[in-house]
Amino acid sequence: GGDVTAKNIWLAENVLEILTEQSEWVLKSSFLPRFVLFQRLIWGGFGWIWGGFGVFQGARAEELPHPGVCPALGPQGFPFFFPPQFMDCFMIGRDLVRLLQNVARIPEFEQLWKDILHNPQVRSSQFTGVLQLLQSRTSRKFLACRLTPDMETKLLFMTSRVRFGQQKRYQDWFQRQYLATPDSQSLRCDLIRYICGVVHPSNEVLSSDILPRWAIIGWLLTTCT
Repeated sequence: GGDVTAKNIWLAENVLEILTEQSEWVLKSSFLPRFVLFQRLIWGGFGWIWGGFGVFQGARAEELPHPGVCPALGPQGFPFFFPPQFMDCFMIGRDLVRLLQNVARIPEFEQLWKDILHNPQVRSSQFTGVLQLLQSRTSRKFLACRLTPDMETKLLFMTSRVRFGQQKRYQDWFQRQYLATPDSQSLRCDLIRYICGVVHPSNEVLSSDILPRWAIIGWLLTTCT
């Protein structure tokens, strides 16, 4: 996440292309479609490639006339957004709304977003609207999938081993490693969601002088660039 280098964009595009080629197998999986959708393929792939990030505008213009070729061209290439598969995505929970908000102005996603807001049953007879999604909890495993294993390890270390008042050098290192570029700022909300939804210290840690979660969240919010 937060990496829009050519190498990472290439990876996102090719993963999406493989999923489309193997869509029959993907749709048989009860877990994989939701897992993939929740990854950076929506925001990192669609949002940056087609959301106005200038270096990729040429690719967008070249591929848009052929929406059936590349799944990254929007929901027409992702069968998960249409009945009966749409409700498979529902298990992602309220964070699916957050992801789709980030790409709602991209033409290939605009109609999907309008349907979710104003005509939800077009997508599924079981879907009553955006409130239904917002009332559905996002599983910890999906929140964890939004970070790299290394980020997760560093956050867990700070919330379990670092003493309050001695965190600056760890935060500075984390900032340099993962949050130093404008592109990486989209990671902040994922980091905060992870801390709130996944990190649950024991009573022993809570009553100690270990760095509290609110201090890390405050640092992430106040160092936004």
